[in-house]
Amino acid sequence: MKIFNKISILTVLLLALVAGCNQAETAETSAKAKGVEMINAQGVQDVISKNKGKVVLVNFWATWCPPCRAEIPELIGLRKNFSDDELVIIGVSVDQDSDAVDEFMLKEAEFNYPVYFAAEDVGAAFRIQSIPRTMMFDPAGQRVFDKEGSYPGAMFERYIKKMLKDR
Repeated sequence: MKIFNKISILTVLLLALVAGCNQAETAETSAKAKGVEMINAQGVQDVISKNKGKVVLVNFWATWCPPCRAEIPELIGLRKNFSDDELVIIGVSVDQDSDAVDEFMLKEAEFNYPVYFAAEDVGAAFRIQSIPRTMMFDPAGQRVFDKEGSYPGAMFERYIKKMLKDR
């Protein structure tokens, strides 16, 4: 009977140890898988509203879109040219799957502005028919630029400087 008790105790300890290891691996895996945060249409509007006094640039894009991918370095460069008190940039991916965005962000680009994954209501709320699509809001929160297609960072920079001068 004593041997049976010892074997039982060892078995329970071994199972507890294995379960603990599996939980640690699961926690680590889920932390890595969390990835890009989802944003809905109201969330985009909240970013714009909370940043009154600054220029807000919202860029709708996707990982599979060559013009979108070409525009990202321009936006990264643009972000470097203005302080946090002057300019807020957010990227909103309209990809079908957030995993593609996670992979792109890990391997392709080092974003210096937040990137979100669009919830289902974003496309309709902002009437997105083509990407890249960029919207800019002046320091008063009014939409002053809304264009489809890729644009050079220098053009955005001139426009932002003018809005900041007029604020």
